[in-house]
Amino acid sequence: MTAWADNSPNGADRGLRVVLVSTVTMNPYVELLRRALDDIPGVRAESARNLTPAWAWRHRRHVDVIHLHWVELQIASPSRGRALKKFVRLVAAVALARLEGITFVYTVHNLAHHEGRHARLNRWANRCVFALADAVHVHDEGVAMQLATLYGRRRGVYVVPHGNYIGAYPVSGTREEARQRLGLLPHHKVFLFLGQIRPYKGVEQLIAAFRRLEGEDYILLIAGNPQDADYAARVAAAAQGDSRIHLRLGYVPDEELHRYLLAADVDVLPYREVTTSGAALLAFSFGLPIVAPRIGCFPALVEGNRGVLYEADDPRGLAEALSRAATLDRDAARRETLAYAESLGWDRLACQHLDAYRKAWRSRR
Repeated sequence: MTAWADNSPNGADRGLRVVLVSTVTMNPYVELLRRALDDIPGVRAESARNLTPAWAWRHRRHVDVIHLHWVELQIASPSRGRALKKFVRLVAAVALARLEGITFVYTVHNLAHHEGRHARLNRWANRCVFALADAVHVHDEGVAMQLATLYGRRRGVYVVPHGNYIGAYPVSGTREEARQRLGLLPHHKVFLFLGQIRPYKGVEQLIAAFRRLEGEDYILLIAGNPQDADYAARVAAAAQGDSRIHLRLGYVPDEELHRYLLAADVDVLPYREVTTSGAALLAFSFGLPIVAPRIGCFPALVEGNRGVLYEADDPRGLAEALSRAATLDRDAARRETLAYAESLGWDRLACQHLDAYRKAWRSRR
């Protein structure tokens, strides 16, 4: 096992190897963190897709820290029996890694599985991971409090905010060119929903709220891959009859994401539940304010011209928030959102993670 040294330049750790475990490939969050950690002198950061007992045993003498993300995806399977086997395998891998002296860290992206099968098993996976982790990473103090309330986890919880996506996706062309490619006119006020289209994200409610707005200059652009064909049909039916609603239902490649973000005026995130919102940081990274409910992480993110909040239980709240967002000063919103995104650079955040790794390692010695 590599020794943990405290006398390296600038507090860096010599020979420290960190492995970030995640099955997610569409969101570059883990890769951005890995690169930033790997850039710290004396730290070697790598990635792995799955955490299994066999992997933990093979790497037991070469890893100092395992940092796991999205536990629900580690055990995901259409079959309950298969999901249960993955759950047992994951817990066994974590237990073996800790027995071999490896520090285990977990990032809370979701406190609960949003939708889908095996809800009880996912809750058990969360409980086991929270119990076994040497350190638990959350993105804001609100999630830390929820973690204590829901799961009783208070020790070793550390807060490091979500990093930005500046430079994470290819960008080319201008706002005008992006609008032209998407069939939008210069005078349009464009509300954007971008990302996977799933029921918990409130897309149908967004369509209903948007239809209450009067004015042909308003455009609602919905782009992303629906959860399934039935849900895609529901979204299309909700939008039918309003030519101001532009649906681009399907996978949006990384090289095309920038067009939607450059063309939009406001990014709308009408989620019914949320723990952390990478979508908000993506919008800020492109200078876009957001509209979001006053739940979860959103109140901490939205200040000044960075967007508009609404009460989630107000039936007219979203429509009124859209109207208010349409009056935001675009230049001021761009300055404030970009400044906020720039303050969340991955180099600084990686150093904060590294400090937490060191503290967790020491607490076991």
